[in-house]
Amino acid sequence: MSRRRGSRLAQSTTARFVLLYLALSLLGALPVLLFVYQQTDRVVTRSYQVTVKDREAILAEIARSGGIPALARSVRERIASGAAAHGVLLLVDPAGRRMAGNMAAWPPTLRVPTDWAQMRLYRDGHGEPELFGLSTTHFPSGHRLLVGTIVDDRARLRDALAIALVGGLVLAIPIGLAGSLVLVGFVNRRVRAIDDVAARIAAGDLSRRVEARDTNEPFDRLGGSLNAMLARIEALVEELRLVTDALAHDLRSPLMRIRASLDKAAEELAGHPGQPAMKAIAHEIEGMLRMTAGTLEISRTEAGIGRENFAAFDLGALISDLCEMYQPLAEEQGLSIAVEKPPALRYFGNRELIGQAVSNLVDNAIKYGASGGAVRIGAEEEGPKVHLWVADCGAGIPPDRRGEAMRKYGRLDDARTSDGSGLGLALVGAVARLHGGDLLLEDNAPGLRAVIALPRGQSVTT
Repeated sequence: MSRRRGSRLAQSTTARFVLLYLALSLLGALPVLLFVYQQTDRVVTRSYQVTVKDREAILAEIARSGGIPALARSVRERIASGAAAHGVLLLVDPAGRRMAGNMAAWPPTLRVPTDWAQMRLYRDGHGEPELFGLSTTHFPSGHRLLVGTIVDDRARLRDALAIALVGGLVLAIPIGLAGSLVLVGFVNRRVRAIDDVAARIAAGDLSRRVEARDTNEPFDRLGGSLNAMLARIEALVEELRLVTDALAHDLRSPLMRIRASLDKAAEELAGHPGQPAMKAIAHEIEGMLRMTAGTLEISRTEAGIGRENFAAFDLGALISDLCEMYQPLAEEQGLSIAVEKPPALRYFGNRELIGQAVSNLVDNAIKYGASGGAVRIGAEEEGPKVHLWVADCGAGIPPDRRGEAMRKYGRLDDARTSDGSGLGLALVGAVARLHGGDLLLEDNAPGLRAVIALPRGQSVTT
């Protein structure tokens, strides 16, 4: 379980963003810390070089003005007075013999002349080698002069800088994490606001809009573009709904008048050869009336009409009542109908619309179920959803045709020979979406299992 949780965390956008921000923070801090380290070391080294060169220049001037003997005296005086306590001085003759200084002999690997070199040397009276920064001079007479200063402080400073560098990198980790979490929180809040609006739009509330200020910031520009798109979609959907409603309303009245006239004519033509034709036409008109009524009902549901009637009710009791109501019709068709383990399941929604949706599914199951088969109705909680389902043992619907069956006026070839408008499943889907759910068509092996999947957050098990 922990491994799967870790895998999901590693694959999440938030985790990747945090790690990316942290890596960029460390990559940004490392060059700065290295630059500080190098510059500090360079300044310290330069100060040592200046000190050595100043001492060398003074001794070289003494050699030019007083000769090598004067230089030797000056070296001995400096050593005797303690002026060379933190440095090294050595004057040797052309044969390499020491004339004056606080070292026993000239280092064999030290070249002459040398502007700057670092080397560990033994001074007189010191048992351990010390690190010196050195400069050497070669005189025309063949004599050589070595001047140096202790640079152990530089080594300690470099160690301290290295520790500070590592500490800075370690400190950059929590700072980078904190900064990335703040930034991720800001981005998530803006994305969550857009996601909430998209969810409301998907649920049918086309009036929702993304909060956007009149600025040139990316999220505000995105919000403005989304709002313009949503306004256009809302206008088109509303226009389509108005046209559909207008057609349905305009058709219903004349159709009802035609049916009434046909009924009256059929009564007057009792026993006349034309009476069956009149009744057949009236039957077709009745189908058209059902189609217009279904179209109006779907339009109202998709427009969100019905939310004002949401209330708590028992889904188990609802499907039990429907089962009892359809029992005679099922027996007429040679089918059995029963409820499988109806739980006492409280739900907050529109009881009338959900009842109508389940009724449409039961009606389809009875209409297309195999003779001698069974129709089963159930209501249960499945994970984050509440499932209302109706299953039959008929021919079912092939998986590649189920999307077509759920569209408005969508009727498969086998269903075109029976009464119907092709609006039953479309209405069920509209009711499910009104409640934030969806309609699922599954294989019942044999037959079809139609499931209305509703959000569990609105249900309360008792």
